[in-house]
This record gives sequence, C-alpha cells and structure tokens, in this order.
Amino acid sequence: MGHIDRALDRAAQRAKKARQELPLAADLNEPSTEKVDLGAVQRVEVDTAALKRNRLVMDDKAPSDAAYRMLRTRLLQRMRTNGWSTLAVTGMSPGEGKTTTAINLSLALARDVNTSVVLVDLDLRKPSIFKYLGISPKVDFHDCLAGRVPLSEALIRPDLDGADRLALLLNANPYSNASEMVTSPEMRRLVGNLKAGKGRIVVFDTPPLLVTDDVLAFSPLVNGLLLVACQGVTKRDDLLAAKELMKDLNLVGTVLNRSSEEVSQYYYGYGYGA
Repeated sequence: MGHIDRALDRAAQRAKKARQELPLAADLNEPSTEKVDLGAVQRVEVDTAALKRNRLVMDDKAPSDAAYRMLRTRLLQRMRTNGWSTLAVTGMSPGEGKTTTAINLSLALARDVNTSVVLVDLDLRKPSIFKYLGISPKVDFHDCLAGRVPLSEALIRPDLDGADRLALLLNANPYSNASEMVTSPEMRRLVGNLKAGKGRIVVFDTPPLLVTDDVLAFSPLVNGLLLVACQGVTKRDDLLAAKELMKDLNLVGTVLNRSSEEVSQYYYGYGYGA
C-alpha cells in the first residue's frame, strides 16, 4: 500500500468515526450560550506591509477583487438558499493558497451589507492567519475553546476599511492533538456560538486535506467545504485522492489559484462546482 493509500485509509476511518459520533451540520441545533455583537468587538491594528506581502485584497478596484466578489456572490446565493452558515476552506497540500483565499473571501463577504463574518484559524497544527495580517493574538485558542475566556474577548476586528462586519478568532500556538480538539463537545458549542447572529457566516481556515485528518474529522460540524487548488503546485494524484476523500462530503465549490489564463489581467482564476 502506497503513502497516499495509507493516508486515505487512515483519514477515511477517522471520518467514518466522526460521522458516527456527530450529527451532520444541517441537523445541529446546539443552542448558543454566548451571542456576540460583532460591532462591539475590539479593533486591532494590522500590518499593511504584511497584507501586501501575502496578496490580501484591500483595493475594491483591483482586478482580483472582482474575482472574489464573484465567488462571494455565488457562495452567498447557495448558502442562503440552503440556510447554511458555516464553511470550511481547505486545500490538498501546503502552498496552494487556501489561507489567502479564506482571508480574501472573508473580506469580500464582510463587504456585503447583509452579511457579518467570523473567520476562524482552525489550522491548529500550523496557524498562520495572524502572520498574514501582522497581528499578535492575546488569547490562546484552547482557553477560548474550553470556555476560560469569553468569546467576546477572544474575537477581534481588523482595523481595515470595509471590514466593520468581519471578526477574527485567531491562534498562534500549534496543537498536536488538533483532531481531538475539533471533534470535542467544546468545539461543537463554540461553532454554535460563532454562528449565532443574523446574517452571520463563519469561515474556517482548515489544514490541507491530505496532510492530516483534521478536516474530515471536523467536517460534520460545517455545512460545506471550499477546495483550493493551485496551478503548478497541486498534483493530479492529490486531486484524485481529495476527490475520493470528499465523495461523501458537501463540496460547495473549488478555487483555482494562479491560473495561466488571465482573469481581468490578474493571476487568480476560479472555478465553481457543485
């Protein structure tokens, strides 16, 4: 049995166990124990140099912004039609741009006047959103998960134009027991609290699908997954492996980064599929 086959087998067993232990997100009725007004969440400064370095889209006139607005519109249409409020963003392997996509998509969603957004760094083994934004989180994610720190104190808002309706739940500490954390009762309660709000959408930046089983273990708690691939980085065998792993999951769309086909004279392309 090859490396990918062994990884697939382990991940499939873990996903099966998670689906047996947890109901699907569509059936989750976990009551919110802490409804947070995002407008009252503390603002923090971001590092503008870090934004530019990590290709985060802050100019609504940039060609790349049009691609993210199109992706936002398509996602919102589908999510609102189905009554969905949670989305996990993942890729196949490191370096495909899934974190950049998660941040830019969250910024685009937050510019919709009827939508508020919480972006959660759930790549617990290798958190990075705080680096992309140049922010130093003051709250340890595990303290928030365990209820030792109220969600209202753990959330922050980036001090950016057009991001008034965006809140962040960041993490700077890696955890080796991430799979256990994302399938815990505490995580289920946290997801219930995060999505409690009119027009609220929660975006989870999760680890690459083929690196760890965290995404599959967490998948029962979200309505759908957005898969990110990158031209010149993502391998055909990895795509086939991801397709096999996600055959029982709700893949709501795909994003192709750095496409050789220019989209509005920019290096982002995107595809969208059911």
